[in-house]
Amino acid sequence: MTVITIGQRKGGNGKSTSALNLAHAFALGGKRVLLVDMDDQKNSTSAIEVVQPPVKTIEDLLLDPAVTVSAVAVATTWPGVWLVAASANLSGTIRELDGEVGSHLVLKEKLAAATDFDLVLIDTSPSLNILVVNALCASRWLFVPLSSKYFSLQGLGQTLEAFKKVQGRLNPELEILALAFVIHDRRSSLARDVVEKALSAYPALVCDTLVGQNIKIEEAQVLRQSILGYAPEDRGAEQYRSLAAELTERMGR
Repeated sequence: MTVITIGQRKGGNGKSTSALNLAHAFALGGKRVLLVDMDDQKNSTSAIEVVQPPVKTIEDLLLDPAVTVSAVAVATTWPGVWLVAASANLSGTIRELDGEVGSHLVLKEKLAAATDFDLVLIDTSPSLNILVVNALCASRWLFVPLSSKYFSLQGLGQTLEAFKKVQGRLNPELEILALAFVIHDRRSSLARDVVEKALSAYPALVCDTLVGQNIKIEEAQVLRQSILGYAPEDRGAEQYRSLAAELTERMGR
C-alpha cells in the first residue's frame, strides 16, 4: 500500500480538489483508493457522495486505540474510492494528540494494519499541526499542489521547510513525489512566469501536466462528483487523468 500526503502550507492551491480528482483518476486506473480527510475545513468530505453516512470519523481513528481503518472507512459512490471523513472536532483531536507521547505515529500504525487498499491519499490542513505531522510520518510521498500565482510559491517554500524537518527528524523514507500546478491561468503572462520560476528552481519535481482553471471542476464539486465523473470528456478530466499517469510513473521510478 502506497501512502501520499497532499500538502501545501498556503490555502487556495487546489489541495482538496486535487485530492478528490486524483483519487477518482487512480481508482479508474484499477486501484482501490482510500481518501483520508484530515483538514478541519472538511472540503473533501463534503464534496464526495458516500453510500451511507459515516458513523465514525478521523477523530475516532486517531483517538480510540480499538478503532481500525476498516471500521471508519466508508464506500463512496465513486467506484474504487473509500473515505475516512473529517471530524467537526479536529481542534479537540489536536489538543489530545499534542499531550500524548509518540502521537505523531498514530496514523502510521493504523494504516499499517489496513490491507484493503492499494493507495491512500491524505488531504491535510494548511497549518503545520500534529495532524499534518501524522500524515507525513505515515506517508512514503508528499505531493504539493500549486496555483500559478505568486503567493503560491511562498507557500511552497514553507511546505518544503516542513518536509525537510519531518524527513530529517521523523520519517527518513519520506520523499517529494512531485509539484504540480492544478490551478493555472493559461492566459496570464504572470501565471506563465510563476510556472517558469518553479521549473527553474525545481526542474526535477514540477509535473509536465498543467490543470487549467475550469468552472466545470468547480461545478462537479458542488454536485459531489469528480470532474472525471461529471464531464469525462472535458479537458479538466483529461488533465487529471494525465496527472495521475504522471504521478504513477514517478512512483515507479
